[in-house]
Amino acid sequence: MEFLFLLTLLIYLAASILHALFLTTGISRISEGAFWATTMGFALHTILIALRWIGQGQFPMAHWLDSISFLAWAIILIYLGIAYMTRMRALGVFVVPAAFAAILIAYALPQDAPGLPADLQNYWLLSHTTLIFLSYAAFIAAFGFGVMYLIEEKKLRRKAQTLIHDHFPSLGSSDEIGHRCMVVGVILLTLGIIIGAVWTKYARELEWRWLDSKIIFTFATWLIYVIQIGIRQVLGWRGRKAAYSAIIGFAAILCTYAGVNLFLPSIHAF
Repeated sequence: MEFLFLLTLLIYLAASILHALFLTTGISRISEGAFWATTMGFALHTILIALRWIGQGQFPMAHWLDSISFLAWAIILIYLGIAYMTRMRALGVFVVPAAFAAILIAYALPQDAPGLPADLQNYWLLSHTTLIFLSYAAFIAAFGFGVMYLIEEKKLRRKAQTLIHDHFPSLGSSDEIGHRCMVVGVILLTLGIIIGAVWTKYARELEWRWLDSKIIFTFATWLIYVIQIGIRQVLGWRGRKAAYSAIIGFAAILCTYAGVNLFLPSIHAF
């Protein structure tokens, strides 16, 4: 299994390099190679998660290793869906290296994971965590489109011709697709929160606290994105403001996912 983990890591590294080369060369074959390398890495990654699931006898979500790996898997899944539907491969230069970095961190962590309480080993865990992590991945995609928007806008304002930027989507496309990613993320996060709330009736082995730090930060993150979407609809926030709001939301995701577990007590510890 360690060999498969390392192979997945190396393929994601190769895909990250190919995405960067595409932006600097513009060669379409490199773009196709980057996409299929990412797809191959995703397939191996899926097999790896399945093997760990079988090996542990439970959905692998009890440790930082599994959590980070699954987040990377969700990021790549969302990216592949966007790249397939829109043919916009430039997003990969941001999200594929992010997934590679996540896998690298996971690989450096201890491989032994503690077991979950028996009461938590059920499909509630699978649905709750999958929806939450997919929402994070959608928000990270929105962040990527926001960054591309700001880079492309800066290039147009300065009327600079740089090869590395020629393959970014148009300002309108970055703004619209980034917004759609944010809406999808809110829907997924809402469903994940609802399932988590219902799940509390069945999780008897944990003393549930609604004032838990992870729950508070999750609701705060959800509210940040809901407000951003509402402001866009009511006040017409688009373009640069929307891009900056996506970056602010990404910072909230980092605080919710990593900050709480590293610095604050929570029942959602890995």
